[in-house]
Amino acid sequence: MNESSRQRFFYSFGQLANGAYNGLNNAVLGPYLSAFTGNPFVIGYLGNTRTMEGVIIQPLVGRWSDRTSSPMGRRRPFILFGIPFSVLFLMLIPIAGHQGHGRALPLVAAAIILFSITWNIAGDPYQALMVDITPSRRRPIFNAILSVLALLGQVAIVAYAGVAAFKKNNIPDAVFYAGALFMLLTFAAVFFGVSEPRHAGTVAKVEEKIPVRVYVAEIRHFREAFKLLVSVFFLWTGLNAILPFLTIIPTKILGATKSQSLVVYMVMILTAAICAYPFGRLAARGGARRYIVIGTVTLIAAALLGMVVRSYVWFFPVAMLAGAGFSATTALTYPYLSQLVPGSKMGVFTGLQTSFSAVAAPVSIGVTGLLINHFGYRSTFAMLAVMMVVDVAVLLSIDDSAARVQVEEVELEERVMAAALRTPAVV
Repeated sequence: MNESSRQRFFYSFGQLANGAYNGLNNAVLGPYLSAFTGNPFVIGYLGNTRTMEGVIIQPLVGRWSDRTSSPMGRRRPFILFGIPFSVLFLMLIPIAGHQGHGRALPLVAAAIILFSITWNIAGDPYQALMVDITPSRRRPIFNAILSVLALLGQVAIVAYAGVAAFKKNNIPDAVFYAGALFMLLTFAAVFFGVSEPRHAGTVAKVEEKIPVRVYVAEIRHFREAFKLLVSVFFLWTGLNAILPFLTIIPTKILGATKSQSLVVYMVMILTAAICAYPFGRLAARGGARRYIVIGTVTLIAAALLGMVVRSYVWFFPVAMLAGAGFSATTALTYPYLSQLVPGSKMGVFTGLQTSFSAVAAPVSIGVTGLLINHFGYRSTFAMLAVMMVVDVAVLLSIDDSAARVQVEEVELEERVMAAALRTPAVV
């Protein structure tokens, strides 16, 4: 195994943890919170991987990581800070849940929000690290492999939660403690196994030298990347209408048990895992945007079928279509973003991607909560379908040729600045 492959091997462990994080948010927190409240606004907001706080925090974290030139590199200091605190707050969730009836929900909510904030402080620099250690041509396939691992991490935590909840029909505390231990160990492998590229320090110093006014002008220069971020907003506005409620919808519509609902969720995740690598291979040959659009159209088909499903068994084709669409959109969007901006700016654009998806969360939950209160849980599928139609329209407006020109212009300026830093001043 050469050094590059070894780096990617250890990096991959973090995706198992990301999968567990997503599984806890999308499949476990919803049923867990339903024991404290039936309010869809509360369940939807707290059972979300991106909270509103990230709108401000994550771009700042991304910008900071781009400029960090510590002995540990640009990204690893954020992993060292964020992961231990996130694990701590995860373990505090069940402890808070055992407090008095009036105090339990506010304390659980606080623990969940802090769990999410600290996880994303580590998570976005971790994601940007993938771009740092992976050549551009390999990113679609490698990110597809990472998506498979993340989905397997989801399956593991959801399967454990499903088995643990089978007899009790609720989520036991052990699920949170097992998830915390799993996340800590897998990210320890990332922190100790991955060394950042040697040129990272030089890139960080160049970023530090750029005046704020010039930096903001450079960021605004990447118009096609911002179109993709707008599409991310609509994607997550639609997905957030479904994901926090996915393990509740079969129960509310057809009276399925919590364990049966978790089975539907697992089918979606397994389908997504199966489809991720083929989509990555196809994107490496034919371009990422084409297959992101195909995945989005597949999500529209899943939403339309979900609107008319009449029996529990029909949730499985809905889950398979949703899994295929989810796989293409989530596995390929980030590698596509890395083509639209230079590597030196991936930290801040990773943060901006999180920011756009974080803005989508309250918008989606607010609208979805109103729809559920007036029309029932089936209306979440209509919300998904409408948002995906808008998402497709935005994706089709992106000009890849213009994006390449935008990236080349900024990269040329950065090379000039890097050369100036290496050249001693003449006195």
